[in-house]
Amino acid sequence: MEQEVFEWKDDYNIGVEKIDSAHKELFSLVNRIINNFMDKNFDKNKITCVEAIKYLKSYTIKHFAEEEEYQLSINYSGYKTHKKIHDNMRCVVIPALEKEVAIKSYSKESLEHFAGACAGWLAAHVLIEDQAITGKTKSKWKLDADANNEDTLDDIVREYIRGLFRMNANLVSKHYAGHKLGKLFCYNDIVSDSKGTVYSVVTAIEESMLEAVASRLINSAVYELDAVILSMISEMFRSFNMEVMLAYLRDSLAGVESKVIPNDEFYKIYDGVYPECSMLWRTEYGYMAFCISRK
Repeated sequence: MEQEVFEWKDDYNIGVEKIDSAHKELFSLVNRIINNFMDKNFDKNKITCVEAIKYLKSYTIKHFAEEEEYQLSINYSGYKTHKKIHDNMRCVVIPALEKEVAIKSYSKESLEHFAGACAGWLAAHVLIEDQAITGKTKSKWKLDADANNEDTLDDIVREYIRGLFRMNANLVSKHYAGHKLGKLFCYNDIVSDSKGTVYSVVTAIEESMLEAVASRLINSAVYELDAVILSMISEMFRSFNMEVMLAYLRDSLAGVESKVIPNDEFYKIYDGVYPECSMLWRTEYGYMAFCISRK
């Protein structure tokens, strides 16, 4: 009998049989993937991954439609936000995961990320957002931006990654919920606009991407961050955060505070209400998260 590593528990039920049944199937699928990793059976995982992508595609068409129909039937107040998150999973996350595993020929690294992304999405969405439908939890998302504003910010961030870091970036998720990435370098800016509205802006990149950025900056391989390189990198990320916000808000900005923050402080951002903007990007050198919170 297959071990339940990523185990479904009865208290995850929202009380709607059709929805709970679909969630159990998804848990079972992710559990199979994680078990295959524990068994070091990567060939089997490739087959499971292919099946998982096919299932997720059909799942997002059928189950999301059923879930959204149920939300409308009970006049769920969070319907519009919930539908945005569904659309993100269907139109951004799944295509990005499928593209990554295909480009990397179902490598161990890409399959690990696939399993982690699926488990992370389940934990953040099914166990929190879906439970909010029937009042068992409270939604952590507060999405104020309309679709056009979100698309504008996507384009701005992509262009600044390309321009400042000289890297191509693919959007992995428009609503990244703080699932664990590799070891990160996290830079936080607190800025205010001309109306006095204060924003917290964080860019967090995996160390592999940081090494590539630093190496390009000084035109030499970097394996350790000394004080000089850290200062250079920090200034680059401060510029990135400020330039993105200037282009997005189209307003003057004043900096209040800028600092490097530890990984645990970055993940604490997702403990309460999620940031109004929270993206996950993939470059050829690693992953990058970018989030904006209004304070």
